[in-house]
Amino acid sequence: MNSKIISEKEHSLLKRKELVILIDHPKAPTPKTEEVTKNIAETTKKEENLISVKKVTNQFGSNTAKVTAHVYESEEARNAIEKINKKKLLEAERKVKQEASEKPTEEVPKEAAPVEKEKPQAPKEAVKEEKPAEEKKEESK
Repeated sequence: MNSKIISEKEHSLLKRKELVILIDHPKAPTPKTEEVTKNIAETTKKEENLISVKKVTNQFGSNTAKVTAHVYESEEARNAIEKINKKKLLEAERKVKQEASEKPTEEVPKEAAPVEKEKPQAPKEAVKEEKPAEEKKEESK
């Protein structure tokens, strides 16, 4: 894949550069976001975690994709501005849980007998017992 930077805007307040890049991909489908991120990292000589690909568009029948991406100066600047992807967040949490479960756990001493807490019951006055309809008729006569 060949890439060519079309435009580059510096946003000093946001500590990032906005890039518009044309990527040639002859005889191949539109490149995936991960592939584009690697390509931009090679072109700009920045780390992949500092790059955020916003849009990859391809015209029907052409072998070039137009990519809009943001390249941040630091990880802190990216985290302050970019939205957190829920899928990636959940995957990170799963990895942490797997690592925690793989580590040998120390046995915690158990109590002799587990104590069950009594559930609070409704007051008896609040619960009225319904009498069958036949008894009610007899009482009213």
